[in-house]
Amino acid sequence: MEFTANNPLYRFYNEVINQRKLEVLDEIYDINYINHIAPFNLDRGINGVKQLIKEQSQAFPDWHITVNSLYIIEDVYIVKWTLTGTHLGKYLGVNPTGKKIKMTGVDIETIVNNKIVAHDGAEDMLSLLQQIGAINIGF
Repeated sequence: MEFTANNPLYRFYNEVINQRKLEVLDEIYDINYINHIAPFNLDRGINGVKQLIKEQSQAFPDWHITVNSLYIIEDVYIVKWTLTGTHLGKYLGVNPTGKKIKMTGVDIETIVNNKIVAHDGAEDMLSLLQQIGAINIGF
């Protein structure tokens, strides 16, 4: 499957994140989807994704994701991305700061029958938390 407008991962980045079309989530995720690294004690299924996306889009309403590189190995997509936005809503207990943020990460998504069935990956949460003032580490 190519990384084009019909690909569910392409739709996630471009429609869900960049255009804030949260209703697309039900179209692109498999009913048995599993997030192997679900954060903040969220449900590991689609409901956890919906909650996380809702919270993040409220905290960073202008968020935008850019795909920096993409590798496809059979049904596994490895995506390196950069996310930018402005901290305009409460996030992880931190009141809005108005600060611009920039964070990077890697998603590892498995797509079967044109649906996202599994997620793994990592993002630079430490940097994000430093940028919004939740953590102050001086070196």
